[in-house]
Amino acid sequence: MNENFIAKLQTDKYLIGSFDAYIELSKELIKNNSNISDEEVDTILKSMSTTYRAAITNKTGDYIGYIGLYNVDAKNNTSSIRFEVNENLEKEDKNEVLNEFKKYLFDSLNITEIEELIYKTTEQTEIEKKELVPNSNIIIPSRFLMPGVLEEDLEKFSQEYTIPKLQLPFTIKSSDRTIGIVGLSNIIWSNKRANLNIFLDKELGDDITKELSGYIINDYINYVHNSKVHNITLSVNGSNKNMIEILKDTNMSYYGLIPFAAINGDRLESNLMFQHIPNMKKEKGIFIPENKSISLSSLNTDKKELSPKVDLGNGFKMVSPKSFEKESIDFNKILQSHITAMQNRDKFTIPLGEDKYILQKGNGNYGISKALMNYSYVILDANNDYSGYINILRSNANGKNVELEIGIDPKLQHKGLGSTVINQFYDELFSTGVASVTSAIFEFNNPSIKLHEKVAELNGIRVESYYINGKLWNMNLYSKTNNMIEKDNNSKHI
Repeated sequence: MNENFIAKLQTDKYLIGSFDAYIELSKELIKNNSNISDEEVDTILKSMSTTYRAAITNKTGDYIGYIGLYNVDAKNNTSSIRFEVNENLEKEDKNEVLNEFKKYLFDSLNITEIEELIYKTTEQTEIEKKELVPNSNIIIPSRFLMPGVLEEDLEKFSQEYTIPKLQLPFTIKSSDRTIGIVGLSNIIWSNKRANLNIFLDKELGDDITKELSGYIINDYINYVHNSKVHNITLSVNGSNKNMIEILKDTNMSYYGLIPFAAINGDRLESNLMFQHIPNMKKEKGIFIPENKSISLSSLNTDKKELSPKVDLGNGFKMVSPKSFEKESIDFNKILQSHITAMQNRDKFTIPLGEDKYILQKGNGNYGISKALMNYSYVILDANNDYSGYINILRSNANGKNVELEIGIDPKLQHKGLGSTVINQFYDELFSTGVASVTSAIFEFNNPSIKLHEKVAELNGIRVESYYINGKLWNMNLYSKTNNMIEKDNNSKHI
């Protein structure tokens, strides 16, 4: 088996995974099956989504073909599939590969219809086409919600807010006036979750609470659930009293906060987190902690970047991949060890949405080389052997709040290395002026939960927000606050 191949999906006989590991064999297969030129082969490859194509091997690692998407129409949840092999498959084996890949498409992209299927072998070409039936629109029973957003409204609200690319967007109307925009972002169909975004007309000030009733938001929430999104979450700045007042009369429930993850003028404040799943019940009122804020200037520091190398004791160290050459560390050796770790990762073959280890970047290592090169740190032992990694996954509030991810070699777990690594990483982040660090841990990840229980505080639980093995799991939010910030546990009920 090609050492760069990671199996993402599998059937009884075959493995489906990293396309770039076998890209040259795939090019040769296309050329032979269709008797075409190299230029025509490149045209076919360019027509397929680099994110959603995969090589196919048997269980011993012998290449047999590839499968991939083209004509992706996310708006109508449709796509087409190209499936080529170098041997004639039994009908049952062919269908197993197709069904596993189709399931991945549904879980990852919400693709529900296959417009065209091209299946090719060295001896035959099959093309199946399906007449598409447009999805029926779900009607929202509210005269205050209008599908879509006018360009002029989007331009106006964009002057006050940073608006992401919205899916399922609606305009909120009152007396023929646009008073808000609502929509989803970061939809992860495989996990059946999304972020809710509500933008209110700031010209109305406190009068917005008279114009916008909570039941209007409930109507949109029900529409979203009918559109197959199970868990939705809304992040609200702690000082946004108008939004909190509106949310009191919705079915959304407060579930936690991310400390110092939002900017309000020259201050940092908490992000309050609300969520809803179908049939969620809540008690009257919302209990939330008091909004704590600090001045941005209080976190000023002369240190602007993470240290290139941090000693952990007992021969272990955290090293930035950008310093590998200076430290005489063999990047290719570390890369292969990291790939092996991902190949052996528990539950890796379960579809996980746009997992970075199935992304195809055309660089011979299907993107994993670039990903690893941009990690914050790789953990190495005294012999410079790979022992894990720790990384900034994303950042908020101009980098004052960051979310981390960590992976420790299973052979080194339960020996205190994880606690040492994460605490040293906290110190490094805080020394550069980071206010708080967040980790999102799914409840089946017991080793990571036990680690974070030692070093951080549980700030909230996003219920039923990760779908795997036929079950919805909770997401635990842990955080650690810069020790320069004075702690205050006051709370209030509104």
